[in-house]
Amino acid sequence: MSSSSAPAGRPLCLIPGPVEMSSTVLQAHSTPATAHTDPKFVEVFGQVIEKLRAVVGTESAQPFVIAGSGTLGWDQTAANLVEAGENVLVLSNGYFGEGLADCMETYGAQVTRLRAEIGNRQPLAEIAQALRAKKYKAVTVSQVDTSTGVLGDVKGVCELVREHSPDTLVVVDGVCATAAERLYFDAWGVDV
Repeated sequence: MSSSSAPAGRPLCLIPGPVEMSSTVLQAHSTPATAHTDPKFVEVFGQVIEKLRAVVGTESAQPFVIAGSGTLGWDQTAANLVEAGENVLVLSNGYFGEGLADCMETYGAQVTRLRAEIGNRQPLAEIAQALRAKKYKAVTVSQVDTSTGVLGDVKGVCELVREHSPDTLVVVDGVCATAAERLYFDAWGVDV
């Protein structure tokens, strides 16, 4: 964002979040609230869902817009898709991979953490070995872990899961990457 589009008189906030907003976006936020039952809201919300499908490369998946932080998505996934005692393989590339593992454990999952060296991601051979060693309900990968900047190999992980454990769900934490890195739910086989 150039300084010319920053709101006048305000310093720029150049961190991963919260993000700066242009004056036009701030002005749009100053309009009266619209009820979730208002036909205008329903129309716009429908457009958001359709555009999200385009962003994540799917024609059939159901995007969810949640009112909360990215970690709320972890809670939704853990609470709704993993039963206590089920095995989950967490590919951890940093702080957020570890946090996702902790969340899964909070909901009772038996978590195997496959940690990468700082600044690296897990070699695909190690992931394949882990998939052959145990049956997992889900494999999670942070597409980009903000803490390390490591780009996970989502496509490669999906290919390995389909080859070695096709019943295993592939869960992608895309908070830092969605709309910035390529993600193709349908073509790659991402489940969540």
